[in-house]
Amino acid sequence: MVARQTKSLSRGDRFGLLKHAISYLYEKSLKVFTLTINKLISTFARNPTTSSTAPQLTSPSFSSLPDEIVVTCLAHISKSHYPKLSLVSKRFNSLIFSNELHLARSRSKTRENVLHVFLQLPGHRLPSWYSMWIKPGQTLTNELKEENSNSTGNAMLVPIPSSYSPSAPTLYLGTFSSKQHCNNSPVSSLLWVRNKGVLTPWGKSKYSPWLKAPRMKVARENAIARALDGKIYVMGGCNADESASWAEAFDTNTQTWESLPDPGPELRFSLIKSMNVTKRRVYVESSGKYDHYYNPKEGRWGVSSKVRKFGRKCEIGHVWYFCRKRGFFWYDTKLKSWRMVKGLEVLNKYCSVGVIAIANYGGKLLILWDKFDQCQNKEIWCSVIALERRSGDHEVWGTVEWASVVLTVPSSYVFFRCQVKSV
Repeated sequence: MVARQTKSLSRGDRFGLLKHAISYLYEKSLKVFTLTINKLISTFARNPTTSSTAPQLTSPSFSSLPDEIVVTCLAHISKSHYPKLSLVSKRFNSLIFSNELHLARSRSKTRENVLHVFLQLPGHRLPSWYSMWIKPGQTLTNELKEENSNSTGNAMLVPIPSSYSPSAPTLYLGTFSSKQHCNNSPVSSLLWVRNKGVLTPWGKSKYSPWLKAPRMKVARENAIARALDGKIYVMGGCNADESASWAEAFDTNTQTWESLPDPGPELRFSLIKSMNVTKRRVYVESSGKYDHYYNPKEGRWGVSSKVRKFGRKCEIGHVWYFCRKRGFFWYDTKLKSWRMVKGLEVLNKYCSVGVIAIANYGGKLLILWDKFDQCQNKEIWCSVIALERRSGDHEVWGTVEWASVVLTVPSSYVFFRCQVKSV
């Protein structure tokens, strides 16, 4: 009887029943998984363990779950819990480091803003990526209020890869003709393209899948790029002896790559800190004696003095913010002038001279600066500022939500760049 009834269902009805069954099983699995995870997290909180004594998952209901469901459930849990969860079992550790989890998080609604910092320590041949980890269940405080106070350790920059942050950030290259372009680490010559998000009736951006575009002429790792006039300029991340294609440009209209002229050994053998587009030129800030720029119209390179600080500027809510020695400023488009952000007098006193970068942190202003500690090392500080428009949008006020030391490094370290990704 049941078989005959099933055959009478249309193809669409059968698909609907299957979809409902999958949704039901997923919800049940998620409940079991969540209860198990909460128990593990509370166990770790009471008695922190090492990987050798970490409790194992022995629940038959959990062990029977396929990896696909476990990954989907993990994607709905804050990344701040991943270091502890990676100690639970070899299976958990493998899944937390997997590309499948990264892709599942990109599709889920539980995205988090994560700060990534690229810097080089003395004695290390190449720079390394670090990622911000915030201790779960903690309310971050403004440690600037307490002079000579020790860091609480509730916010830290941790090396990549690690259980805190398994993978380096994707290099986002730009948006042209309703398409987005990016390049993945590690070493790769691939360029990925997808259609720009379309706003749905319920206010969400809907994206198409990423597709492969033509390969770059040279494979690169930790390259840096900027967009100008329908072209994506990619530089560095390859062998310094690669003079023919050390810098390339991708024409988004013709979908082809072209090699740029050789900038010379001084730039090729230095490390790139940042790139920016100003006055129809692509400026490159490096670790060398001079900075350089490429003029696309003339097809040649030029040299500029080291006076530009590209990392000290960012855009938040269509408003540009900039750091100067006297403090933090925002650009008033009506008056066409830079005006000081009010309410940050204490912060200006501590960090305006030593600021190394600012960034858009989910609509808030994130500030990084360094200063010497008592042992002549340098402390890298981080602060997040909530911004508010007042007096009929004629003023911008800032409120320090938290400020803390996130990393202590040798004084001779080199800071290259930072970026905030929603993951």
